[in-house]
Amino acid sequence: MRAWYEVNFNLEFRTKTGTEFQSFFTAVMQRRYPGDFQKVKPYGNQGDKKCDGYQPSCARVYQVYAPEQMNSAITIGKINEDFRGAIRHWQAQMDEWIFVHNQHRGLPPDVVKRLHFLNRCKTVAVQPWGEAELRNEFFGLSQGDQSALFGHSPTPQSMMRLEIADVIKVVQVIAQQPAPLAEDVGQVPAGKLEANALSSSVKELLLLGSAKSKLVKELFSKWHDPMLGDRIATSFRTRYQTLRAEQKIGDEIFQELWRYAGATQHASMAQESAVLSLLAFLFEECEIFEPARLKVTP
Repeated sequence: MRAWYEVNFNLEFRTKTGTEFQSFFTAVMQRRYPGDFQKVKPYGNQGDKKCDGYQPSCARVYQVYAPEQMNSAITIGKINEDFRGAIRHWQAQMDEWIFVHNQHRGLPPDVVKRLHFLNRCKTVAVQPWGEAELRNEFFGLSQGDQSALFGHSPTPQSMMRLEIADVIKVVQVIAQQPAPLAEDVGQVPAGKLEANALSSSVKELLLLGSAKSKLVKELFSKWHDPMLGDRIATSFRTRYQTLRAEQKIGDEIFQELWRYAGATQHASMAQESAVLSLLAFLFEECEIFEPARLKVTP
């Protein structure tokens, strides 16, 4: 199911930094170009010779840079240093130099200008790779390779097999979170999908989860603690408000809540299905996301 892998990919790309992001990048590329893409590991005083990955079929050197926050001056200094080093060590084997970054909102203008300058003034082609380029590589993988990286996606069949025991596992994960202050959780109208600027991939997942969201409602109604459902909803609402305060919007919020619910990279299909059902229930029944906008009649 592409929507599930879209959400997984976005979460990996947008949350990993440093060596974790580099490992994610090389894992995708090694599966995308087996026998061609070569991961370069630093060795002793040799280092990595300013190359994080090499693809001999196109004489391409990859340099990965994924800071938690990108500073233009520091990044330009990093580009200059790494590019000069790549020219020194790889010039005879390099036709292209690829600057791989983790800035899904785009690079700062001065960084873009510097990369463009290098591309125009040098005999080596220079280009940046961001979210779009790496997404294309990931979705060029076979379904088996995608599953090897992110696990198996929930399916309509797995949703039909979902049982209350699966939902309980997810609830138990959430119950371990710090208890928020008590507050009322009300009902919400329809139309929230559009009001929250969610992508078609997230919409598809929520619609899949809604097939069994009534199972979650049944769990809460029959639970020995009648306030469990309110506490879970309040916990998510508190988390949502924190994310909004961090200037996160749309899919970013969904991805964080999805992880907060207990989703992991190699969770079972049953657990992933339970997470989707819980999120769909909270989305439909509780005041977690932004409410639907009222339509004004002319």
